[in-house]
Amino acid sequence: MNMLRKSIDKEKVSPFFDSWSSVEQEIESLLSDRKRKIETEMTQGITIYQALLAQCSFGDTQLAPLNNVERLDFVMKNKNSYAAFRQLQELFTEMQKKIASKRAFLEKGRH
Repeated sequence: MNMLRKSIDKEKVSPFFDSWSSVEQEIESLLSDRKRKIETEMTQGITIYQALLAQCSFGDTQLAPLNNVERLDFVMKNKNSYAAFRQLQELFTEMQKKIASKRAFLEKGRH
């Protein structure tokens, strides 16, 4: 559990959320111009999300939202859709909550 605690330290996961925030704003901007494709930016977002998942894994333990595989598959297959963008936003939001919850649980166990 100590290794998992280290892998979800705020300093370790914050860069993923910071990068996503930048890409997310870019996608929102592109979505306002309906003629623009968002596939490149969505690919960046997916890459960031997958790196975050890898960071939050240790051994048999992996933090991931409910139905993560199916939802991520949908996002990957529909990169130019608003629905996929919203799903990716939700995946990041849920990961942030899971990380915070797990971090709190692990901290409580230390005391």
